[in-house]
Amino acid sequence: MRRVVTWILAFLATTGLATLMLYDNGVVSVVWGQWIIETSLSFFMGLVLLFFTLGYLLVRLSLLVWNFPRYWQHRRRFSRLNQAQDAMTEGMIALEYGEWHKAEKALIRSAKRSESGLVHYLSAAKMAQNQGAVKRRDAYLQEARDAYPQEYMLIGLVEARLLLEQSPWEALALLQALHEQAPSHQNVLQEYAKVLVQLKQWPELEALMPRIEKSKALVREALWSLQRSLLAGKLATAKEVDGLDALWYQLPAKAQMEAEILAEFVEQRIGFGQEVGLEKLLEKALARHWDDRLVYQYGRLTLGPAFERMKKAETWLKNQPQNPILLLTLGRLACCSQMWALGKSYLQQSLKLVPQLETFHALAHCYEAQGKEEQAALVYKEAIEQLKEAGPKKRLGQA
Repeated sequence: MRRVVTWILAFLATTGLATLMLYDNGVVSVVWGQWIIETSLSFFMGLVLLFFTLGYLLVRLSLLVWNFPRYWQHRRRFSRLNQAQDAMTEGMIALEYGEWHKAEKALIRSAKRSESGLVHYLSAAKMAQNQGAVKRRDAYLQEARDAYPQEYMLIGLVEARLLLEQSPWEALALLQALHEQAPSHQNVLQEYAKVLVQLKQWPELEALMPRIEKSKALVREALWSLQRSLLAGKLATAKEVDGLDALWYQLPAKAQMEAEILAEFVEQRIGFGQEVGLEKLLEKALARHWDDRLVYQYGRLTLGPAFERMKKAETWLKNQPQNPILLLTLGRLACCSQMWALGKSYLQQSLKLVPQLETFHALAHCYEAQGKEEQAALVYKEAIEQLKEAGPKKRLGQA
């Protein structure tokens, strides 16, 4: 509406001016020395308008010529950024398809021209890692360091993560160096702690824990998980039973009931041949929270009547009828109680759910205890055939 009104007013003004000139065109005189130039008002106004337009166009042309180099530079930069963005998109799409080599080529092609070149280098390094191309991976990481020296911390973290799978000790050394340079860096602390757990470096992790807690690098759940791993690791490395018990009694009651910690304590006590009190301890923990590792350890106990433990474990079948670890435990306890048929039945049910070498061994041992050596040999043969087909599997009772 506003534009319509403007055009109407302009039209009325132009029409009025044209009408006025038709009635009286007027005369304009210009005196310059001895020269006198006379012309009509309309011609003079047209001439002024012409010169104004030419002047305006000349100024615009001058500015355009002056700014052309900058404009061309911006245009080239914009074109490079578009190419880099296209390469990033192409690389990410290839990544989703699992085409590592194609993704790597697309990412590295425009790394130097992209404003996010660091992302290109690091992503290309990951793609090279996925292909097992260690030399190319290291070359990309070095190029990233050369181009972005201020981002040494991020590049170091990415390199440590890439090294972790095949060279965990090199990853640990790199994280140690990064930690020395930035002792309170949260991401470094997280990765450093993770590698220490993986490599079971419990004294170093214990020394690091106060700084982790102070920096709040981990949320409460993650911190407690790390503490559980540390406590379990310390129990697992106890060299003798007195040291094991000393560590155990230092723990708060809450920590003692944690499955990860209790399972290591029970494992060690069984290894030292000290099973007194373990039965009640496991039953108490399982009454609070079900955990397959604790059920597995319950079946390995040898102290006391196995029949009583079997009757207790059978009450757990109501809530865990298809649990292969519980069935393994029941099979072991039944065989220890010389209830051969029941024991073999439990073990065979467990094997139907998850065929594991340990379950085959328990079944064969049950036959051997009955003096049925041929049946035991057949079980071992079946175990070899099935486990060859299935490949390596996680041991029962392990997290």
